[in-house]
Amino acid sequence: MAERLLSKNLTIAEILEAINRRHQGRIALQIKNEDGSFRRLSYEDLGRRAVDVSSTLIKLGIVKDERVAILSESRPEWAVAFFGAISAAAIVVPIDVKLTEKEVQFILNDSRAVCIFVSKKCLGLLDNLKFVLPYLKHIILLDESERDGIIQLKGLRLKEGEEKNRPVYAQDTVLIVYTSGTTGVAKGVMLSYENLLFQVSALSGVICYSNSDRLLSILPLNHMLEMTGGLILPLYSGACITYASTLKASELIGLMKETHTTFMIAVPLVLKMFYDGIMRKAERMDNLKRKSFYALFSFSKAMLKLNIRMGRRLFAALHDEFGGNLKCFVSGGAPLNTDLEVGFNALGFRLLQGYGLTETAPVISVNSYRHNKFGSVGRPLPGVEVKIKKDNPNAQSGEIVTRGPHVMRGYFQNQEKTREILKDGWLHTGDIGYLDRSGFLHISGRARNLIVLGGGKKVFPEEVEEVIGKSPYIKEICVLSRSAERGMRKGTEEVYAVIVPQLEAFDKSQRGDKEKIKEKISGEILNLGRDLAEYKRISGFELYFDELPKTATKKLRRSLISEIAAAKK
Repeated sequence: MAERLLSKNLTIAEILEAINRRHQGRIALQIKNEDGSFRRLSYEDLGRRAVDVSSTLIKLGIVKDERVAILSESRPEWAVAFFGAISAAAIVVPIDVKLTEKEVQFILNDSRAVCIFVSKKCLGLLDNLKFVLPYLKHIILLDESERDGIIQLKGLRLKEGEEKNRPVYAQDTVLIVYTSGTTGVAKGVMLSYENLLFQVSALSGVICYSNSDRLLSILPLNHMLEMTGGLILPLYSGACITYASTLKASELIGLMKETHTTFMIAVPLVLKMFYDGIMRKAERMDNLKRKSFYALFSFSKAMLKLNIRMGRRLFAALHDEFGGNLKCFVSGGAPLNTDLEVGFNALGFRLLQGYGLTETAPVISVNSYRHNKFGSVGRPLPGVEVKIKKDNPNAQSGEIVTRGPHVMRGYFQNQEKTREILKDGWLHTGDIGYLDRSGFLHISGRARNLIVLGGGKKVFPEEVEEVIGKSPYIKEICVLSRSAERGMRKGTEEVYAVIVPQLEAFDKSQRGDKEKIKEKISGEILNLGRDLAEYKRISGFELYFDELPKTATKKLRRSLISEIAAAKK
């Protein structure tokens, strides 16, 4: 059934119709309103409203392969716009709502988007740009409004005799997703219909959703892992998706209870927030309970080494706090600390880590229920080829390169950058790693992030971040290099860090005392740094009290963070 339903011979409209028939009467998408009620879309509603959008776009004169943008927070209407635009054979350009006006302007003009779906929250930004968007002809508002002269999603209707949709073929581009990586100007990644179908088909054997599952969606839908693993795949499976409007741990846990959440896709920062909260609560227990908690925790870790999972039974009360139904967390977008990965699994929460890029639609490899090796990013998906390109044949690690039906068509209107990354049919990721004897992929770091010290020693910042980031007093860390200002190494590169403190871990009396915070974190760096070779240890750091700048896929923007650190000196 899966192969027939995801056949490349079926259009997106035909697949939607088949899914609607298969899951008739079920809730597909929901979001909690401010008054506590839920706004819901059934599978039939989603299919009908997508047809309304598709027919309207055709009626507006939008032709095949013209670009239609979406600028909105995650919500049911986002999915309606997405499926409707693809059904009209338009190319969807999803835009991160956290981008600046200048960045949004660049994407809309570079893609030559002729139409945009926008939420009320983002409409003001668009108003500010209206005189510098020469290609944009149509604005469709996802919310209700009394404003004149603007098309509203709610008012779109298919009329008898109108064209409903257009065919979309396997090699057709259906998405242009802009990614700047961690440096440089944003590039439009062109993804095909086949890319999406392959991802959903391959992931369906790893993330085993069923029509009884309930997914809590917390990542933006312009994030490719959320789009494939958190939208298209669960809808294909008949699951119900709830969109969260916050990233506050207490509110997310409350929503998990209320919606009986079984799956969540998250980035490591959110998972660390949950994990640190659990451990802080354990530290506040009375002496006997605390000793009991850590004894059970150590026992559960030991059992994991024997491939015996006991955490769910040992920590049943903790699972009840998360709603009691959670089957699995899936982590992607950034490196996951191995201690955190082991810790979650010891507590009975299954946590699967994967790896990929926007350019690979996105998943290259992922751990599965049956085959999960801690510290790795899993085995390549079936149909995905991965090899390690080594400069030194005796080295264990090298650049990860990949090919297969997951690889993008190229960068939109940027042949030079396309040629740099696609060579002889292989996509060069720029990431350094190795395949172990069992076929599991391990990531060492990113080649461009490599720090070369004065003595020629090399340091991957990701390795240092994993070790120091274990501290419950550290919320985020970015390891950089800087020129040493004193001592024998003056003028050469040394390891440096920008750290966001986890203020909740400090006593209330200390949270406003920068010197106390710095003193505590210095101690943490000293203690944890003993697990690193001396040359890899952090020589100095700056405190930063906002969220560290990240790309749309939640990777650290190291060049920008370096500028922030330089400005604080």
